[in-house]
Amino acid sequence: MKKLTILASAVMMALVVPVATAKISETDAAKLGNELTPLGAEKAGNADGSIPAWDGGITKPVAGYTKGMHHPDPFPEDKIEFTITNANKAQYKDFLTPGQMKLFELYPETYKMNVYQTRRSASVPQYVYDATKANATRAELISQGNGISGAMIGIPFPIPANGLEAIWNHILRFRGVEIETSRSQAAPTADGSYSLVETAEEIRFEYSRPEITLEQLKASNTLFYFKQVVTQPARLAGTALLVKETMDQEALPRQAWTYNTGQRRVRKAPNVAFDTPGTVSDGLRTTDDLDMFNGSPSRYNWELVGKKKFIFRITIINCTQTS
Repeated sequence: MKKLTILASAVMMALVVPVATAKISETDAAKLGNELTPLGAEKAGNADGSIPAWDGGITKPVAGYTKGMHHPDPFPEDKIEFTITNANKAQYKDFLTPGQMKLFELYPETYKMNVYQTRRSASVPQYVYDATKANATRAELISQGNGISGAMIGIPFPIPANGLEAIWNHILRFRGVEIETSRSQAAPTADGSYSLVETAEEIRFEYSRPEITLEQLKASNTLFYFKQVVTQPARLAGTALLVKETMDQEALPRQAWTYNTGQRRVRKAPNVAFDTPGTVSDGLRTTDDLDMFNGSPSRYNWELVGKKKFIFRITIINCTQTS
């Protein structure tokens, strides 16, 4: 696990009245892969050079990488450009989130952010770019924004017209087809003590399968399958969660089941959604804030309010994409 800090351009969303959706024209779709990246971002860099142009990203394994190993740093020669501390945070406050400013307040002597040059290294397979361009002129929101139609594999709205389309882009961004990963989480108390909970997780993205068709997705109404099993501590080991995420959640809401080792029974779990406390989280996170946001967007109103440059701390987590 490696922490980096980067400058990035961000899309903001807030709670307001939703906007109606409309498909984009062939003329606008033609911008994808030209003045826009194939997924709809601005291809050019910004005026001051702090955000470079996108040139296709990393498309080949980094030198020294073999399948199954932790991903090596693709830019090992990068140097720290500057460091933000409690002493100079005011100089960068326009580029920091309220949460980051709070961390400087809580830990004035120890919290800092080392800032490196921005890298636009993201890329996805060509078939995802092709599907995204096809989605651009046919995808639409359905069920009052609680589902989508006419999209597969790629993001549905590469040139989003409103916040609902943008959040569906997040939900359906490409993450591979099958993923196996281990996750650790802790709920710290005020004095810093905690109990580590470890889980083994598997995801199969039906939506992202390269051979999937629109007809198959509509018939199955399935975006992905998710399985989570607690492996540590011993008192919770074996507790499990199974989820089937649907494409039209108005027609069929998320389907979920849990296995409780104490009861030794599988139970249907319709409450595994929205603001229900997340699995073994001591109530410190909700189900829908995992992965920034997941699930039905129906309890929120979303607005696309523009772009702003932020300084982010991101964590690179190694996982194995099995296909």
